[in-house]
Amino acid sequence: MSPGRRWRANGAPAEDSVRPHVLWLPPAEVIDYFRQVREVLAPYEDIVAPVADDNLHWTIQGALSHDYADERVGPRQLKDAADALRTELAEQEPFTVDIGPFALSRSAVLARVWPHDVPADPPLHLNLRVRDGLTNAGLVLPEATEAYFPHMSAAYGKVDTHYLAQMDRADSLASVLLRRARHHVTTRVDSVWLVMETQHPDRSTYTFERVQELPLGRRTTAGS
Repeated sequence: MSPGRRWRANGAPAEDSVRPHVLWLPPAEVIDYFRQVREVLAPYEDIVAPVADDNLHWTIQGALSHDYADERVGPRQLKDAADALRTELAEQEPFTVDIGPFALSRSAVLARVWPHDVPADPPLHLNLRVRDGLTNAGLVLPEATEAYFPHMSAAYGKVDTHYLAQMDRADSLASVLLRRARHHVTTRVDSVWLVMETQHPDRSTYTFERVQELPLGRRTTAGS
């Protein structure tokens, strides 16, 4: 996890490593899919840190640790965010995605999340609705530096692979992924979670505390 990825600046309070996020948390079949690639990653744990089952996620959108009033995000802001998100997500119907195959990026081993029904792009629409909900609740979003790229990470980089020895290891891992991790899994997205996510640069990973599950679409009761 390179310094460029780290949320907390040098000298900033530890609380700046904790931020609100909206995540999709995978069901059993997706967790099993990631367990398979973890076996491929095992010989490369000198350069990557595999993500544990409980920490697997697809990031829909994150926000900063302070709101527009410059108050640290706490229970009140999270309640407002959950309410605003619930309103936005009522208009987003559940959808199906394909996850995978795996590839090595500059800082992680990841599997892209693809819309199953092309040309529709529900992952992008979900991101836009979540952004609107968080903004309407008064949370501050990081400045977008590139187009939204839905993905799940199987491992995060631990070292700078620009040096020759690490470059060779990274090339070897990329080759192994091409040979042994080219399959994908299909799954359904029918809810997301509002969480408080913590970045752990010393462990090259993220953990999160669940706050509220938020269903997609308008759920009706029997007889209505």
